[in-house]
Amino acid sequence: MELLNGNSEGIAKDRKYDQGEASPLISVIVFVLNAAQTIDRALRSVTADDQPQIELLVMDGGSTDGTLEVIRKYQSKLAYWRSRRDGSAAIAINEGVERATGRVICLLPADDWIEAGALHFVAKAFRADAELQVLSCGTRVARVDKDGSIFSEVNFTDMRVLDFRMSNIVRCPLTTGRFITRRLYKELGGYNPVYRISNDLDFLIRVLMRRPKSQVQEHLVYTYRRHPGSRTLGGDPMIIMEMMREFVRVAEHHLDASPLDAAERTALLGLHGRACARLGWMTAVRGEVVNGARVILKAIRRNRAFPFMVFVWIAQKLLRRGNPF
Repeated sequence: MELLNGNSEGIAKDRKYDQGEASPLISVIVFVLNAAQTIDRALRSVTADDQPQIELLVMDGGSTDGTLEVIRKYQSKLAYWRSRRDGSAAIAINEGVERATGRVICLLPADDWIEAGALHFVAKAFRADAELQVLSCGTRVARVDKDGSIFSEVNFTDMRVLDFRMSNIVRCPLTTGRFITRRLYKELGGYNPVYRISNDLDFLIRVLMRRPKSQVQEHLVYTYRRHPGSRTLGGDPMIIMEMMREFVRVAEHHLDASPLDAAERTALLGLHGRACARLGWMTAVRGEVVNGARVILKAIRRNRAFPFMVFVWIAQKLLRRGNPF
């Protein structure tokens, strides 16, 4: 079944945008599947009066839990929305980018939200520099209690962490806290649906290989919501193992195919080694000792220093005490 908002295009054309623009500078693409409990906050965060005018598109993957009722509450503020099975978030994002008209793409999973008034900082940066292609903004991971209280767990508001370079994006991509031009999305062909979980990491590496002009905005703009149902932050062991397998695949692909400098190659070898170490351990603990050993051998063949580096990574993790940087 496919549901489409047939009036959405007319609504978009009737809007009056700030400063006489033909269309908003920022296109926000919300992608969602069964997030009735969280999507209202996501939509409210970008349509509030304290945000600049945006183009808002909602790509629903066929929700059946009440999500559509929430979306319809915002129908007058949507440039476009649809609900149908699409196969993956990557496919939904790519479709959203194709339909968007803004210069800048803001990706917003329905679990998360944009901080109050924060898109003004994004718009200001892109208006000030016509050549800017990537803006990396202050981001945090937070949990929300039943009473609505917000507790920040990790904050990424340091320029050294947010800077758009390989050593940062392989540690923690912070994908949706990075605002990238629609033109760059389209030039690169969008996300690769072959990767189910790590398509964002693969995309950011491909963006980096274009050597785009980038800036950092340390102001807190984006919040990831941690909750048990989150694919990447929920802590499900099976999802973690799948993620590690994809990290290995992404790292191997770009180590073999991308024009890397020495620092970038080192960072990707680190990603490959850490993912192999974690995957090998988790596989062995599940009783698949031979398969776990094969993963470790894969890491050693790729990097002879792997056994030594394992001890370095363990020491670094202990020193960071849970902070990925």
